[in-house]
Amino acid sequence: MKSILIASLMGLGLTTLNPSASKAADSNTIVNKDSSEHYYTLGKDEYNARKYSNAWKYFEKAAGFDANNENIQRSIADVCMLMNKPAPAIKALESAYRINQNNEEVLVKLNQLYFNFGNWDKTIEMSTKIKKKMPQQKGIDFMLGKAYYTQQDFGKSIPALQAAIKEDPKNAEANYMIGRMYVQMSNYSTAVPYYDMAMKLDTTQPQRFYEYAMVLATAEQFDKSLIWFETALQKGYKPRDDFFMNMAYTMADAKKSDKAIAILQDILKRRPQDMSLLNGLADISYHAGKYKEAIGYWDDVLANDEKNARALYMIGVTYIHMGKDVDGKQLCDRAIQMDPSLAVLKHEKRLQ
Repeated sequence: MKSILIASLMGLGLTTLNPSASKAADSNTIVNKDSSEHYYTLGKDEYNARKYSNAWKYFEKAAGFDANNENIQRSIADVCMLMNKPAPAIKALESAYRINQNNEEVLVKLNQLYFNFGNWDKTIEMSTKIKKKMPQQKGIDFMLGKAYYTQQDFGKSIPALQAAIKEDPKNAEANYMIGRMYVQMSNYSTAVPYYDMAMKLDTTQPQRFYEYAMVLATAEQFDKSLIWFETALQKGYKPRDDFFMNMAYTMADAKKSDKAIAILQDILKRRPQDMSLLNGLADISYHAGKYKEAIGYWDDVLANDEKNARALYMIGVTYIHMGKDVDGKQLCDRAIQMDPSLAVLKHEKRLQ
């Protein structure tokens, strides 16, 4: 009868109990736990002795016996961060978070690592969770704002960074990023106060002073722009020719033509056939009423590019200003034949 019962059970795909196998499994669990605790203790000893490489090895061995131990994973993350090994630190914290998603400390640390190493999608995901679970946690709006800024999502970045500034009014970086976003949207007047605050809060980055000078020049705040060009130099910015060219053009817009011309002439010695410089000098000289000098520079342009209709046209306009109407109109007409689009400027007495 007993053999019939066993056969029936096997026919149903069932097996009989094996007490010895169950005891073996329990025994393996105990061994694994004991081994995990052993290596974890060794790891903590090495950690306390500041032997971080050894500590990491022991923590990894402990995790090999007990992969679902949150404390072990957190210890791996801690020692890896001390060793400047972000990848295994992130992996360990992800494991710890997977084991216990209610551990707020793990969530915050993991988010900080994502932020520090530019994983912006994960930063947004984790920061959003933190705002829901821990609305009082500091710095999360800034993390969200920078993540969205980097992803070019200005509509989400600006309000997040504004919230970050409300939390910390001395946050220079948040002001700077908002200013840059408005510049990228060609909204210079709105950008200016954010740049202004950023420059006041952080005086250690002279390249940003140059950037701010350019923003002010574009916003047609020329005198203020020149102040920041000078400030950039005073604070140690190492200028190249583009810096001095932009400063000279701003001087010209600020009605300081003589200074602008002197700077551009100095650069021209190093770049004698620079068409941008020659045209710039011609335009500034023309607006300053230095007509002979302007014609000289446009002649240099034509010497390098005889098909430059605009230079020829402007020589004609300059002749008209000098009272040589007939010669001037003839040159303008020749230029229009070369480039019909100039017809809209025909015989204009000012530079368009």
